[in-house]
Amino acid sequence: MGGGQVRGAGAGQDPLPSPPLGARSGNLAAFRGAKPGPLSGMRRLFISHRNGEDENVALVRAINAHFSQLGFDVFVDFERLQPGATWRNEIYTWLGVCHAAVVVLSPATLAEDSVWVPRECSILAWRKALDPKFPVIPVLLPGLGADELRADLRFRDLGFHELQSVIIHEDELSTCTAVARIAQTLARDPTSPFEELAGQVAVQLESIGLDSVQQALLRAGAPGVAAIQGLEPRRSAALALLDLPLARAQQALEYLASRANDPAAIDRVLDIIAPSWVDPVAAAWITHCAFSVRPRPAAVVNAATRFAAEMYVRRATCRPPKTMWRLVAVTAVLGEFAVEDAVREIERTLFEEFRSILQPDPFEANDEPRLVPLLDELSARGTPVVVVLRLPAVAADLMAELQARFPALLFLFLAGEALPEEAACPVGLLRRVEPALAPGREKSARNEYDAARAALRLGV
Repeated sequence: MGGGQVRGAGAGQDPLPSPPLGARSGNLAAFRGAKPGPLSGMRRLFISHRNGEDENVALVRAINAHFSQLGFDVFVDFERLQPGATWRNEIYTWLGVCHAAVVVLSPATLAEDSVWVPRECSILAWRKALDPKFPVIPVLLPGLGADELRADLRFRDLGFHELQSVIIHEDELSTCTAVARIAQTLARDPTSPFEELAGQVAVQLESIGLDSVQQALLRAGAPGVAAIQGLEPRRSAALALLDLPLARAQQALEYLASRANDPAAIDRVLDIIAPSWVDPVAAAWITHCAFSVRPRPAAVVNAATRFAAEMYVRRATCRPPKTMWRLVAVTAVLGEFAVEDAVREIERTLFEEFRSILQPDPFEANDEPRLVPLLDELSARGTPVVVVLRLPAVAADLMAELQARFPALLFLFLAGEALPEEAACPVGLLRRVEPALAPGREKSARNEYDAARAALRLGV
């Protein structure tokens, strides 16, 4: 993995057009001046990096210039964020709609005061879990290797050290060339899961004039639609609506409801945007657990209600309610024989949940032989069944048994107001979902949702 060398890259891939001779001799400026090659579709590239390091910033500028020349719409914070912008929401939007991402990592990235690069990497790992073809390209600066990433608690679970796309940086030209070779594999018209979700919102707003949609966003205090090239205006407006806090989004929805031919459409929009209060980094860990190599660890959230569990799962799947992963709640209070009680209760609940789907066959003794393959098939299709239950005192022992008995399921434990101590969550069995909810946030989110439903459904 020398300069510009990429693990597993190159074989079976179409090369980029040859750069000018000056570029081959190390003149990056000549490469920047090359005419755009076959990467002619409008694709979006996100560059994650840590500010304040000269070599880091110089490389980011080089990648930005190179890919802009190739026809990409590139997001770099110091190039795109405007003074006074709601930068957190804009960064989250870009992380949701980019078609590829470059992560420039240096030893300083692993420092305790490095916050945003690990957060962005968590979301990018989420994107890759939802779509394994999504290119995440780690570029390792001198002093940082795969072993250091593997040893770091924040990066180890993300699996970046195992990606075949890891690039060891030696010079700007070879790194830009290697990154471009990977980006060449992008589909001509890629669509991200977050963009698909915005499309679901846009469909519900089709009967409303675009001017009215924009006016609704202004009334709700939306800062405006992020300038994302290649995205039609109604879908851009939908992205802005997805970024709003629910209490403010309600103002926009009430305005739109009075102008919609089908007021129920606005109610459907509410259901789509309802999980926006869940931190996407936290949601990413739900997805990470779901797509971990078996045995899957259970996700543990500091929440107490089915409402919170559903919002976390919907945020994690980036899907509207009708196509989110199936949620099965097990509410039994476990007794002295907690493990045995839990297994029996889960079995009974699953049978009841899928009884109408399985259509009992009078010639079969029981439905269990059909239930297990169904759970396996749903898991293989990327839509695992999520079983939600309270976190018991014997959670680690229970989870070891549940992994053996129900390998296709994803378990989500509700821990109440506080997450358990890290020592009580063995690696491979229990994964604490962080950042944790702030005190009172679950209750306030539920109140906001109930108030929005009450206000909007008066006219439905």
